[in-house]
Amino acid sequence: MATGKSKKETKMRIRAFPMSMEEKYVDDIWQLLRNAIIEILNKNNSGLSFEELYRNAYTMVLHKHGDRLYTGCKDVIAEYLRKVCQDLRNSVDNNFLTILNRAWTDHQTAMTMIRDILMYMDRVYVHGKSLDTIYNMGLILFRDLVARSGHIRDYLCKTLLELVDKERQGEVVDRGAVKNACHMLINLSLGGRSVYEEDFEQPFLEQSAEFYQREGQKYLQENDSSTYIKKVEGRLNEEAERAAHYLDKSTEKRIVRVVEAELIEKHMKTVIEMENSGLVSMLRNAKIDDLARMYSMMNRVHGGIELMCDCMGVYLKSQGKALVNDDDGKTGIAFIQSVIDLKDIYEQFLEKSFDNNRHFKQTINNEFESFLNINPRAPEYLSLYIDDKLKKGTKGLSDQEIELLLEKTMVLFRYLQDKSLRYIYILESAVFTEEYRQSWANVFDDDVFEKYYKQHLAKRLLLGKSSSNEMENSMIFKLKSECGCQFTSKLEGMFKDMSVSETVMEKFKKHLDSSQTTINFDLNIRVLTAGFWPSQLSSNQCNIPTEISTCYDAFQSFYLGGHNGRKLVLQAQLGFADLHATFFGSKKPDSVKLETRNHILQVSTFQMVILLLFNSKEKLSFEELKIATNIPDRDLIRALQSLACGKTSQRILTKNPKSKEIGPSDEFIVNDNFTSKLVRVKIQTVSTKGESEPERKDTKQKIDDDRKHEYLLIYYVIA
Repeated sequence: MATGKSKKETKMRIRAFPMSMEEKYVDDIWQLLRNAIIEILNKNNSGLSFEELYRNAYTMVLHKHGDRLYTGCKDVIAEYLRKVCQDLRNSVDNNFLTILNRAWTDHQTAMTMIRDILMYMDRVYVHGKSLDTIYNMGLILFRDLVARSGHIRDYLCKTLLELVDKERQGEVVDRGAVKNACHMLINLSLGGRSVYEEDFEQPFLEQSAEFYQREGQKYLQENDSSTYIKKVEGRLNEEAERAAHYLDKSTEKRIVRVVEAELIEKHMKTVIEMENSGLVSMLRNAKIDDLARMYSMMNRVHGGIELMCDCMGVYLKSQGKALVNDDDGKTGIAFIQSVIDLKDIYEQFLEKSFDNNRHFKQTINNEFESFLNINPRAPEYLSLYIDDKLKKGTKGLSDQEIELLLEKTMVLFRYLQDKSLRYIYILESAVFTEEYRQSWANVFDDDVFEKYYKQHLAKRLLLGKSSSNEMENSMIFKLKSECGCQFTSKLEGMFKDMSVSETVMEKFKKHLDSSQTTINFDLNIRVLTAGFWPSQLSSNQCNIPTEISTCYDAFQSFYLGGHNGRKLVLQAQLGFADLHATFFGSKKPDSVKLETRNHILQVSTFQMVILLLFNSKEKLSFEELKIATNIPDRDLIRALQSLACGKTSQRILTKNPKSKEIGPSDEFIVNDNFTSKLVRVKIQTVSTKGESEPERKDTKQKIDDDRKHEYLLIYYVIA
């Protein structure tokens, strides 16, 4: 007897024997399921056993009767929905939307129950045959037999559009009913949007376009630009909120686009250019918020920003030209201040209204550059303005505020810089005619500015009028950063000369002490390098009093003794002096003595030369002063105006006839009745708008002479 297994054990598989169902039994099961489906559709499902119904449906599918079950279910649902459709047709004039939404809700609930009963059929039969699931089949039937039934489809669309229109007119509508209807159309699209788009959205957008077309015309007739923009903002917000609340999410973008097209695109030119309320009016009256609203609205549509920029550019150009044309009535300082003030206004617009948009920024820069360069004296005026801010006595401004002003002047300076686009036209020719040379002259506005800046810096340094070396160095650093080291090398040389001069004067004073030479007054001389300082300043000479010229000769002998090969040329017009003056006044009634008053007068060298002449002569005419001093007419007039026509507290001389203009026949005498509460009286030099016409021509000629080398160099580079 064998103890082990002689063969490998195998498992026996028993295939289920196919069961067959009698036709009568199938009919009974189907009839049971049919009645249950009808009860569910009629909302009479409380007495049904869903477990039993599921088993019966399972049995039919298992015995290959899925087709009968699927088709029969479809027929039952279709028959029921035809009755629903008829009921809806009968209620079109009585709570139609409410009844439709209720029917849709009931149908969804019923289809959920039916789907649960027939779940096995969905999983096995429907999946295998690639048919619509029971639930989707029910939605399709509702779509085709109810929602898209000719009359109901049209009436549904009409009803929804009427409700939206009423709400736009300010009426309160049942938003929930509209929301349910829209969601029904979305669900009937079975994952897409086709039903919603075709049955509602497209008609909705078309009706909206017509509505806002009428609304736009009405708004324009009844409102100014600002109010129009506010109403458009309101409509945009309403439509966005409406879409978010009860329309499909994707509709929001489409309906907003319709509003933009009808209320903005079609009327943007009219709104922007509206007289007395459009963009120009907003700019003129600095309506920051209104400008921001207009920008926000126009930024929504193509071409809106460009149209605003064009309109703003035209207005800014007119403002700039007005400043230039009004130049005759202003000093250079006032002109630049007006330009800076205007720039500040537009910078505020750019920041607070236009979101620093690059198109607006470019337009502003282009227009400022354009009108600033219309004024041929802009470089001179800009230098005058900087000079004024860097002088001592800038009241009410901190260092930080002055620094900010200098930053603003650098913005204007950049507008005067060379523009590379101009080169293209000039370089097309190898021959530099006068016309081409003039074109190049327009390019090199920065060297015109340099000439004037050197003149003004020289006066600040030599007259001790600079507010601080820190501010001066800050300005030079800005210029160096903008134009390079070559541009500022001479300016830095001027500062170096001032430092070296301090050392030279210390040595000269020691020389005087060692040689036991006595000078009856304090002397301070600055030695300037000719290549650093403005050459045109050396042309103004005058007759220096003997006692002063003797001291100068002593310094010259000392300096040249230690610096062979150098030459000193006196620049008297850049000097200043303190004069001890005694005014005798008039006799008191009870005294034989004159009432004397002593003051220290702080004057320029020219003013000093004039006043010292009155020590030897009581009365002098303009012509006599001109011959005796050899001061150039323009400087002589300025000096006399300061002494005889300035503030009452500074009138050291009196003139005959009494007027503010200096004539060749005018006569001058010392004002013995001069009084001042101050012991030290500073005589302010009368300010000018800039250079006189002859001086400006002289400056221009010297600039052109300097440029000849640049033209020649460019010519050789081209060749």
